Amino acid sequence: MTPDDLFQKAIEHHQTGRLNEAAALYDALLVQSPSHTELLQFRGVVDVQRNRFEPALQWFTRALAANPDLGVAYINRAAALIGLGRFDEALKDAERGVVLAPQSIAAANNKVSALNKLGRPADALAAAELALAHGLEDANLHGHRAESFLAQRKYAEIVSACDRAIALNPDMAQAHSHRGHALTRLERPAEAAASFQRALALQPDSAVGHYSQALALQYNRNPVEAIAACDRALALQPAFPEALVIRAAALNALDRHEEAAADCDAALALRPDFADAFSVRGLAFKGAKQPERALADFEIALDLDPDLEHIPGQKVYLRLQMHEWEGLTEEIEAVLGAIDAGKCAAQPLVVNTLPSSPAQQRQAAYQVFLAENPAPRGKAQPSRSLGGKLRVAYFSSDLHEHPVGQLLVGLLEAHDRSKFEIVAFGFGGDPNNVTRRRIERACDRFIEARHMSGPEMVALARGMNVHIAVDLNGFTANNRTDVFAEGAAPIQVNYLGFSGTMGTERIHYIIGDEVVTPAEHFPFFSERIVTMPHSYLVTNDIKRHIPSRMSTRQDFGLPDAGFVFCSFNASYKITPEAFDIWMRLLRKVDGSILWLLDHGPTAARNLRYEARERGVDPQRLFFAPRTPGLEYLARYRLADLFLDTFNYNAHATASEALMMGLPVVTRIGRAFAGRVGASLLTALGLPELIAGDSAAYEGIALRLAQAPEGLKAMREKLARNAATYPLFDTRRYARNIETAYREMWRRHEQGLAPDHINVVEQGGPST
Repeated sequence: MTPDDLFQKAIEHHQTGRLNEAAALYDALLVQSPSHTELLQFRGVVDVQRNRFEPALQWFTRALAANPDLGVAYINRAAALIGLGRFDEALKDAERGVVLAPQSIAAANNKVSALNKLGRPADALAAAELALAHGLEDANLHGHRAESFLAQRKYAEIVSACDRAIALNPDMAQAHSHRGHALTRLERPAEAAASFQRALALQPDSAVGHYSQALALQYNRNPVEAIAACDRALALQPAFPEALVIRAAALNALDRHEEAAADCDAALALRPDFADAFSVRGLAFKGAKQPERALADFEIALDLDPDLEHIPGQKVYLRLQMHEWEGLTEEIEAVLGAIDAGKCAAQPLVVNTLPSSPAQQRQAAYQVFLAENPAPRGKAQPSRSLGGKLRVAYFSSDLHEHPVGQLLVGLLEAHDRSKFEIVAFGFGGDPNNVTRRRIERACDRFIEARHMSGPEMVALARGMNVHIAVDLNGFTANNRTDVFAEGAAPIQVNYLGFSGTMGTERIHYIIGDEVVTPAEHFPFFSERIVTMPHSYLVTNDIKRHIPSRMSTRQDFGLPDAGFVFCSFNASYKITPEAFDIWMRLLRKVDGSILWLLDHGPTAARNLRYEARERGVDPQRLFFAPRTPGLEYLARYRLADLFLDTFNYNAHATASEALMMGLPVVTRIGRAFAGRVGASLLTALGLPELIAGDSAAYEGIALRLAQAPEGLKAMREKLARNAATYPLFDTRRYARNIETAYREMWRRHEQGLAPDHINVVEQGGPST
């Protein structure tokens, strides 16, 4: 055969997909004509089509050596460089290709693709729009526009771009995949499922299709299936950093943090400037109790992408947790400013720890609930005969040796079983502890739901005809807001675990009281308010083990003499403002010490540094280690005064301190979480321990510390009131919350919308 015949045969093989045969013929021809630019081009394209990007790069480079102004060679080399992940170089070649071949659709596509890969979605979108304005209408170009919108989380625009791509090429699998992902986030699940099915039918071996499906599964809180979809994507395309990061996020959801970090490491090896990989790895380190490494990753992630959802708040939270306060005020202001602007800058629990307003807390909750939960697909409609029992289901990941479980167990045991049937859905924690076993015994039915999906839990609750579903998690760790978004029961209640609004009318009521949810705050709650007659907080149950042996200061490594201030709060609750006051108290009360929980060496080192900066010997700070079981209760007997934190008070901890006879000084805050201390003290008849501002807080603490007789009188009053006031009367509390439940259901049965409920106590103390 002549060279022309061989060339035509090679082209024929190439066009019919017989790439190996085409490559062999091109190789034979190149032996005779090693600088033939057209042959070099076709030979390189074959390798691109076989995903052999490195040799393809060499063919195109040889073509450019023969003809430096060959636009198509720059265009094709850009494609090979994109395949190799060398996006900066790819962009330069793509831009040169656009200059040399301005009407080339391939050049425009490569430029937009490279910009997207470089994390420059706005620039990519501008380049795509410019190409379209010059008449380069192309399905792939609209597909790249969809990717740009995806990076910016503009889901309606993604659907529009994909629809245009599909109109030009109905068999474009990637457009169907992106469309399915966007429809998932737009709460159109049936259409999303159809798009995913179409994508995978068109291209069952599409790594992108399986990846997009994994995104939807992860969004719908199905991490096990999301991991499986990522595995399929990675089997087809091992060098797929986005799939590695989604798999890492799913592994984090299953508390498999070490594996999650390893996946992020692999993603960063492929794409070193991948902001999402740093943020997800930071979350893995945070889950693995490595806050320093988590903080470092969050800082890098935000340098790469300042608009990452939730990560600004996570960074602030970790800085609070480790007491790294330099420049913190400015970062907090930036997070709250982003909340005001409608951004998901922080999780609601983080926002509630900051000096935020009730309005900002509602805004944060609204944004996050809306972003994380699909629209409901039906309603629960149970009924009961007149005079029948109300079926109340409590949902929580914390029904074990956890403050929520410890607070709740006494209420469960006190419920009136002649009028209520009590169900619990537990989905977390160690099932083999005393509190968990008590909770199981206290329920008519306990459902182990840790491996249930949201739809499974909803279906079971509806099938059981649950009348009132109570969410004990809210936005705390391991929550299942998806269950309440779908609607487990016709009446849904936010209670106990999360001190703030859920920001959605899918939750109908929140349990509060006149202090934590005063009438002037009602507009800042999406729920209707149930105002309990005393404190909203069901208090630590008196049946819990209280150590009988009287511990000594030596047992806890404390000095034999000197006044003991304590604050056994989580470290992130301690603010510079509160610490300033505590250090002034130490300076004014000779020989006094401050006793805190031990939150690790970094937190202790930083607090000691801050003490020294405020003129206090760091050795006057003592840190209490973790203790097994409930032995820690003995600590309260050795302290003289409990100093509350401000934005987020002690809740269960303050209740424990008061139960053990330790006075608590609090400052009433702006919003729910900062008003709990005042709620407890009001219900205990001790308003003189509630300060309206920081100066009054410091004054109360100082007077008690400097007046032994006054402190003794306060302890005696606390002991008397604990026995007669309603705070520790669990049966009395149970009757009151049952009154609220009955009123909720009465309104529902009469076809009335939820409304505020003011519980009027019937009778006095329980007997």
